Amino acid sequence: IVIKDKGVGIEDLEKARKPMYTTGGSDRSGMGFTIMESFMTNLDISSEPGKGTTVHMRRKLQRRK
Repeated sequence: IVIKDKGVGIEDLEKARKPMYTTGGSDRSGMGFTIMESFMTNLDISSEPGKGTTVHMRRKLQRRK
């Protein structure tokens, strides 16, 4: 799954990926990337301030026996 926007971008990806970090105020939990990582096999994020953000989410599925 690839999600892409042309928004404000993320200035510090390392900080943004930490649990509870938010720039959205006290009504936000800051768990977005943490939750995405918990469900995905691989999560790649690229962002450039002023140009937007792209998130690549990959999940390896295994056949049930």
